[in-house]
Amino acid sequence: MALLPLYARALLRNPWAFAPFGLLPLLALAFQGRGEAVAVVSLFAALSLLLPPLVLALALPMLTPREDWAFWAGLPQGPARLYLGGVLGVGLGLSLPILGGLALAAGLLGLGSKAAGLLLLSGLGLLWFWVALAGWVGAGLEPARALGVGLLVWGLLVLAYDPLVVGIAVALREYPLERFLLPAVLLNPLELFRVGLLYALEAPVLVGPTGYLLREFLGFTGGLLPLGVGLLSVGAGLVGAGWRFARRDR
Repeated sequence: MALLPLYARALLRNPWAFAPFGLLPLLALAFQGRGEAVAVVSLFAALSLLLPPLVLALALPMLTPREDWAFWAGLPQGPARLYLGGVLGVGLGLSLPILGGLALAAGLLGLGSKAAGLLLLSGLGLLWFWVALAGWVGAGLEPARALGVGLLVWGLLVLAYDPLVVGIAVALREYPLERFLLPAVLLNPLELFRVGLLYALEAPVLVGPTGYLLREFLGFTGGLLPLGVGLLSVGAGLVGAGWRFARRDR
C-alpha cells in the first residue's frame, strides 16, 4: 500500500475533487422543509446521478497511464498490490470532500442522528462502488476506453435500469418473469442501496420494481441485504482490479 497516501494527496490537489463539498450543501437547500426521509432520498438520488461521472473523470486519468505503472513496476511490491494501493488512495482522497459535503448538508437540513448516519453511509457506499468500478475498468483498458466503459455502466445501472426492468415486465407480462428478474435486481447494488434507504427511513415514496421484487420473493422490508451486497460488490471490484492489473501488459 505504498502508493495509497501518494495517490490520495495527488487527487486532493485537483480542485474538482472538492466539488461535492460545495455542491451537496447547495442541493440540500432545495430539499429543506420536505421531511427527513424525502430530503435524504432526494440527496441520494442526486448523488447517484452526479457522483459517478465525477469519480470516473478524476480517477481514471490517475489509474490508467502506462508510463506511470511501468515506473512503479520497479518497486519490490507486486503489481496487484501496488495498483490496489493507488485505487484505495483515490477512494480515500474522494471520501474526504464527499463526507464533508454530506455532513454539511445534514447540518443544513437539521437531520436527526439516524437520518444523517444513513445519508453518510449510503453516500460512502455509492462512492466506493464507483471507485472499485473505476479501478476495475482502468486496470485493463486505455484511458478513453476505460472512461467509455465506466460511463456505459453508469448509464445502464443508474439511468436505464428501472425503465428496462419495467419495459421487460410489461412486454412479457404473460410470462412468469419475476424469478428471472430477481437475479438482475440483486446484481445492481445501487438500486439495493436506494430501496434499503427507503425502507430504513420509512419514506413515503414508491420503492419501484426492485422493491416489489425483493418484497414479493425475499420478504425484504429492510435489513442488511443492501449492505452485504454492497460490500461484496466493492470487494469483488477491488479484487478483480488487482487481478486484471497483475496480468496487464505494461
